[in-house]
Amino acid sequence: ARTHLSCHERGRLLLIPLADILYLKADLKYVTARTASREYLLDESLTHLEEEFSERFIRLHRSALAAKAAIAGFEKTTSDDAETQWQALLRGIPERLPVSRRQWPLVKSYAKQVSA
Repeated sequence: ARTHLSCHERGRLLLIPLADILYLKADLKYVTARTASREYLLDESLTHLEEEFSERFIRLHRSALAAKAAIAGFEKTTSDDAETQWQALLRGIPERLPVSRRQWPLVKSYAKQVSA
């Protein structure tokens, strides 16, 4: 099993340790890998990364996977149109990731399992 993901950046090949990745987020044809210090662009599909690293990451949304170890909790928010949505709070960064209604039962079950 791989322990690092690779990122081509300005004529360099960077190796990102999987243990440092807080989340993976899809945007068009690229995936952004976020660590505590910065973001990296990967040329891999989110679906493939989810299949390969399902032990380490959990799908929160169709466009986002979060490292299970990086999840600090969940917060309910209400948007301007009064629609409520859950967001994942991650350790070490202020960003929050949306949790889709479709994924919420699975994510909630994971949270209960971890806290038990």
